[in-house]
Amino acid sequence: MPTPLASVRRPISTVLTCLLAVLGALLLPAGTAHAAPVAQNCVGVAEGRYAGQFTAAGQTHCLELPSPQGARIAALTSLGGAGVTVQVEVVDKNGAAQCTAADLGRGECQLTGTAPFRALVHANDTSATGTYGVHFVRMDVAQNGCQVLPAGSFADDAASVRLETGNGVFSHCLSIPADAHSASELLRIRYGLPDDPEVFPKYAISIVDTDGNGPSCYSHPAQGQQVRTDGLTSCDFAAGKAYTVLIQGQDAPRTHTLDRRDVTATARGCTVSAATAVGAPAITGTSGQTGALRCHRITTDAATDRLHINPRDVHNGTNVLVMDNNGGIACHQRTWACTPTGSTGYQVVTQVPENYNLPAGYRLDAWRIATAAGPAPECPRIGSVAYGYGPLTGTLSEQRTGVCAVLPSVSGDQFRAEITSTATDGSPGPEPALYTKAGTNLCTGSSSTYDCQGSDQSLFVLSLQDWADHSAYRANLVCTNAPCGSEEVSVGTVTPTTAQSGTVATLTVQGTALGMNTTVRLTGGPAPLTATTVSVSEDGRTLKASVDLRTAPAGNWNIHVVALNSEYARGTLTVTPPAVSGLGTYKPITPTRLMDTRSGLGVPKAKVGQGGTATLQVTGTAGIPAAGVTAVVLNVTATGPTTDSYVSVYPDGTTRTSASNLNVTAGQTIPNLVIVPVVNGKVSFYNNAGSVDLIADIAGYYTTDGTGSTYKPITPTRLMDTRSGLGVPKAKIGQGGTATLQVTGTAGLPASGVTAVVLNVTATDPTDASYVSVYPDGTTRTSASNLNVTAGQTIPNLVIVPVVNGKVSFYNNAGSVDLIADIAGYYTTDGTGSTYKPITPTRLMDTRSGLGVPKAKIGQGGTATLQVTGTAGLPASGVTAVVLNVTATDPTDASYVSVYPDGTTRTSASNLNVTAGQTIPNLVIVPVVNGKVSFYNNAGSVDLIADIAGYYTS
Repeated sequence: MPTPLASVRRPISTVLTCLLAVLGALLLPAGTAHAAPVAQNCVGVAEGRYAGQFTAAGQTHCLELPSPQGARIAALTSLGGAGVTVQVEVVDKNGAAQCTAADLGRGECQLTGTAPFRALVHANDTSATGTYGVHFVRMDVAQNGCQVLPAGSFADDAASVRLETGNGVFSHCLSIPADAHSASELLRIRYGLPDDPEVFPKYAISIVDTDGNGPSCYSHPAQGQQVRTDGLTSCDFAAGKAYTVLIQGQDAPRTHTLDRRDVTATARGCTVSAATAVGAPAITGTSGQTGALRCHRITTDAATDRLHINPRDVHNGTNVLVMDNNGGIACHQRTWACTPTGSTGYQVVTQVPENYNLPAGYRLDAWRIATAAGPAPECPRIGSVAYGYGPLTGTLSEQRTGVCAVLPSVSGDQFRAEITSTATDGSPGPEPALYTKAGTNLCTGSSSTYDCQGSDQSLFVLSLQDWADHSAYRANLVCTNAPCGSEEVSVGTVTPTTAQSGTVATLTVQGTALGMNTTVRLTGGPAPLTATTVSVSEDGRTLKASVDLRTAPAGNWNIHVVALNSEYARGTLTVTPPAVSGLGTYKPITPTRLMDTRSGLGVPKAKVGQGGTATLQVTGTAGIPAAGVTAVVLNVTATGPTTDSYVSVYPDGTTRTSASNLNVTAGQTIPNLVIVPVVNGKVSFYNNAGSVDLIADIAGYYTTDGTGSTYKPITPTRLMDTRSGLGVPKAKIGQGGTATLQVTGTAGLPASGVTAVVLNVTATDPTDASYVSVYPDGTTRTSASNLNVTAGQTIPNLVIVPVVNGKVSFYNNAGSVDLIADIAGYYTTDGTGSTYKPITPTRLMDTRSGLGVPKAKIGQGGTATLQVTGTAGLPASGVTAVVLNVTATDPTDASYVSVYPDGTTRTSASNLNVTAGQTIPNLVIVPVVNGKVSFYNNAGSVDLIADIAGYYTS
């Protein structure tokens, strides 16, 4: 039995806007017709079209058929238009019924009685008179009079057949030769709606071979369209069989255009591309006209591979229909992603159907998301999803179209995907998918919130929305029935078991299925203490929590871990009394301007003249306490000097030494970081020659009350270089631009507990005069600055910058500039670092006079080593780092200087950059390994001076 291609009807009012799809299944015959002998009261007819006329109402015409016993026939009648609409039934010679009108319409009339056979024709409307037509078709023999329906390709000029009806013609036949078709083909059927809406339009198409068997066909409707005038139907054909295509329409002006294309692995006109990794750039194509077909053959290594095929365009109008190597339907027509498997190649047919917005072009993602071994190897394997996965942040573009991860979920897990666009241009967030091993996406929803179900090892994918070509995002997959995955919550050890009062301690919890909502509580003191969970390892087995012990009394505190409303007692934390010493811990503050002689901020409004001193009150201002401050960290800038000079910053009320902090030339603006002891709440600024304006921005202070952070020196390491893209994108920072650098969790820094970092920041190749500010990310930038540059200059400065959320930001005011940042150490709340001891600034080294090292310039590639412990009041042991103001003077060539721990391998980090003849200082905080520090010069030769301001001790 032939299979109907489609059956759709619509009211006349919708004729001009709707497609009336295939209405039934009929087999059109081919071959030569012969008239049968004429029986009494019957008219003999031949196979083919017969035209008759009812002259009176209620007539039934008898037509004697030429078909022999055993033949199989169809009788096609007009479905409307001119003439009378009729019904046909067939009887044999003896009047025995053979076939009903329905049998004849379907081509299922098998003549089993005694010939001759007669067709009885009567009008549907018994009162109707006039002409009518019947098209008799012999179904069991080949027909020679049918036009060949040629095999086409996916080129724009693919062959097609255009058929007309009207003027007595209401049906056509087409042939598909036995040797001219593939195993599976795609038929495109276009139907021209009439200009006259009074004629109810309809048509039917059927395909059948001479054995009476029709191919298996499937009509592909476009999403959101119930009817179409341009439709696609895929059919499977038997090898070596010829087929006849029968079109039954109306005796009215109509057009039917048919074409067919191979959709197996041998399809012609397909662009061949290999499946790509997840997130690879998409295949691009032009849409052509509405309804135009394009074909991409996507190949993959193994039939067990699973692909993700997704069409994207600005209107979300491109449909895909996917066939496998044998032409089998791998994905029905759709505008969203499909995930076929089972073949080494797929024919992906794209089309923008009628009534869809037509884009100029489209993009086709064709990712290999899994192999027989499991999900794609580029997708990271996540250790735990007990509470979800994320948050993830990033940017998708046409160069990075998606990201993925393999989640250890199990059936029954429930997730909520929260997707937020972080773009400022209105572009949407990405679209999530949670794929099962069978390739089913278990996420539903839209916009920003999706509900997703887990399965046994889900594949989480974020991809560009169909209409977007870029997306900056924040995505979080939250388990709503925690714990998700196969692990149950368990709590093991909590360490350390002792901590010092007056500190902020970090507790580490070991267990399984731990999450950010897991809390650690301490009881047994005056009031319970709740630790703040700061991080959980990716596998959910290690949790770190920060507990404030600055006001906690000494004693034994009971440890309780609360996870998912269950409480676990895990021993005690012994809090020891705070250490009492004159050594300071560091308190970073938001960089704030304390002094500006240009405006009279902090001191009188006047340049500091030759031999003059300005004194600044620092305690009791800008959040600095009135007592207990041992030293302050100031970024001091000299600007508008009238002559060459130097500036010294020293504790007020003490004798100024020969140590200096800034060296300036006439008209220059130059900054330098200063860590200066505080004796009576004030510090003094001395200018040696001419007159100069001075600016001071405070970054923090040292206190003896034990509430600050201790210092952890590390080997100087380069964290950021905008020239190479290290740490931040590879690009100069433009006017008003900001670069943000992740500092925690890198270069040996912990992920939590860091309050400030020590960075040597170098500005190079600025295009204009500008200043650079380094400040805590996520805070409002103040007027404080850290570097001042002129066009083409390279200049460094040490920066101690607070850390708020693990990052610091770098702002450039004018032009564009490259920035480099080398880290020297960090301040931590865990109480395990070093404390600071300020001393009176003292000169330790001068290569010009031989102080501390041999008297000689340091040559190209040369190193000078300085003993620092056991000198200038420093102890012989226990020193972890020293604070030196290092000045380079009289260099013979452009060069850089690196200061590093003696006995260690020098890294790429640098501290000073000089040009020939220049004098320039920079503050250095350098680790001490064996009581010495080394000074390296890269090019030419240079004199170096080092003044010590203090030291860190464990």
